[in-house]
Amino acid sequence: MDIAKAFTYMLEDERWVTKLGIGAVLTFFIWLLLPIPILVGYSLAVLRNVRDGYERPLPEWDDWGRLFMDGLFIMIAQFVYTLPLLLLLCVITGGMVASAGIAEMSEQLATASFLATFGLTACLFLLWYVAYIFISPAIMIQYGRTGELGSCFRFGEVIAIIRRNVGDILIVFVAVLVVSFAYGAFTSFLSIIPCLGPIIGMVVSLFLGPYVMMMTGHLYGQIAAKESGIGPEKWEKGPDVY
Repeated sequence: MDIAKAFTYMLEDERWVTKLGIGAVLTFFIWLLLPIPILVGYSLAVLRNVRDGYERPLPEWDDWGRLFMDGLFIMIAQFVYTLPLLLLLCVITGGMVASAGIAEMSEQLATASFLATFGLTACLFLLWYVAYIFISPAIMIQYGRTGELGSCFRFGEVIAIIRRNVGDILIVFVAVLVVSFAYGAFTSFLSIIPCLGPIIGMVVSLFLGPYVMMMTGHLYGQIAAKESGIGPEKWEKGPDVY
């Protein structure tokens, strides 16, 4: 994978400032607790861009209906895959309530019951969360290939994508972690600047969201290109081949 290109390719687009700015505006509305799936849809558009080799590095913000529906379907699929996590949270809550009832009879028994329930569910939660790190990008790649919500639940195909690309998906996860740590260090530095520091941090975070979305879209697009049998020579050479 060309990791470095995923961090910088968007600058090769002559309208990158405008396109990134639109993403920042949408991020602001998401901060207002508006569940806007368009950003997810745009990330998928970037994936398809890289996979198929379009003319411009960044797709246009033009087909808003398609961006919305693509993002909505991906979010629905991701939500369905998180249902086991939500079920585990319900088990933890139920265990805590049961422990409170047992505590009236025996505090030691209540403690043992709570630790057993919490320990088991915490381990299962962690295992499923690790699995979801690989499932989420596989869902995007699968949906990007078919454009059908139902295909995201063809578990054999989703698992096959993960199995063939475990290393690459892990690289994407690490790349996002690196950006997150760098942003955390930057905001820590800004915190020593009174008044102006928090404002700068807020503005940067508005643009960081769509930037990370574009970066991960490119990396997922590289994986999708491999899945489609397209070699790295197509997306390594720069904007001429888009």
